[in-house]
Amino acid sequence: MISAERTHTNCDQIATARLGNFEKDIGLVGTQYNTIISVFFVGYILTQVPTNMILNKMRPSIFLPIVMCCWAVVSASTGAVQNYKGAVVLRFLLGFVEAPFFPGALYLFSSWYTKKELAVRISVLYAAGQMAGAFGGLLGSAIMGGMDGKLGLADWRWLFIIEGTIPIPVAIVTYLTLPDYPATTKWLTDEERKLAILRITEEAVEEDNRDEASALQGLKMTFTDPALYMIWLMQLGLNTAAAFTNFFPTIVATLGYNQRNTLLLSAPPYVFAAILGITNSWHSDKHRERWLHIVWPQVFCSVGFIISATTLNVAARYTATFMMMSVYGSFGCILSWVSTTLPRPATKRAVSYAVVNAGSNLASIYASYFYPKSHGPQYWQANIINVAFSGMCILLATSLHFYLRWRNRKLRVAGDKDLRNEGTRLGSRSTRLGEKWQCHPAYQYTL
Repeated sequence: MISAERTHTNCDQIATARLGNFEKDIGLVGTQYNTIISVFFVGYILTQVPTNMILNKMRPSIFLPIVMCCWAVVSASTGAVQNYKGAVVLRFLLGFVEAPFFPGALYLFSSWYTKKELAVRISVLYAAGQMAGAFGGLLGSAIMGGMDGKLGLADWRWLFIIEGTIPIPVAIVTYLTLPDYPATTKWLTDEERKLAILRITEEAVEEDNRDEASALQGLKMTFTDPALYMIWLMQLGLNTAAAFTNFFPTIVATLGYNQRNTLLLSAPPYVFAAILGITNSWHSDKHRERWLHIVWPQVFCSVGFIISATTLNVAARYTATFMMMSVYGSFGCILSWVSTTLPRPATKRAVSYAVVNAGSNLASIYASYFYPKSHGPQYWQANIINVAFSGMCILLATSLHFYLRWRNRKLRVAGDKDLRNEGTRLGSRSTRLGEKWQCHPAYQYTL
């Protein structure tokens, strides 16, 4: 969780730096700031699929700490940037080296946790992002308020240098404490390893074999499964609506407060988002239901977008920021749906997590241009677009729900026919369906 908080803090630094003289000091004009935001996600998208394919064959306890050290170096180096071109290059590189972390962590979680445990743990991991948004702004306020001019450096330079170096000691702790996969974690006893493997095997009705399919086979299986595209577009809708967080301090600044108070006011909505995400995912896990737990936060956040677009009342607009943040309430439920909808083989699941995470972050490239300063303070154009994409998320969640219900029914009917005709529920009909959808014939999808 601390590692995830560090990666989100590195993403959010640029929004905090904007409240200082970042744009003026490096001579940004027009939409250049927006380009610096979007180019991060170009690098972020490019490496996720290949690195998750590699992670399936490597030890996470080594791979992920190396990634963390790389992004620490790049992030801290941003404190030395002098112009627009340098900022673009460093932000691209930061996205490039941060990319493997989150999909890698999701894949590792899916190797250890069952259906009724996964969503809440993904939400706890992602809550680190909300905490980074909340307390990263407060830390940024302290750094920018106390370090401006020290050693002749501007406050925003100290922001990148100080926050950028923190992941290095965190990476060392991660190397020493992070488990690998259930079958390969050396500091577990034989009995503990067997129990960890058995838990996952019982749920999926088959063992999680990382050598069952090659990387290319996993890639082909992933892209030929219609369910992948539904989850990807669902997450794309969420990420587009949630892209306002890249500009959140700027949005809060439209309430009319000074820099320090703006950063302080930015914190509570992030805390609310973290609590909501964890609570909603816990309830989803408890009832083993994903669809409605994805839909209702999107409805709630849409109301917040509409309020933000239609009023200048300060109290109403600040209340709307909390409602807007509820967009993240669906996050853990969507990503846990990847594991239970595309469960086997392990290579397919690894690629699926990377494709969904990378593909949905395409939103952050084009959504970076939704918030030009000239559209403030209501940003009604962006808010209406956000409502549309939240609606898209709802539509895709509903489509996947009924599609998986259809799959479950087909598997049950095939098993019943096999039992009558062949004396076993694992006969020819159910086996063919299992091979087609890469699941055990007795498997039932989470709805």
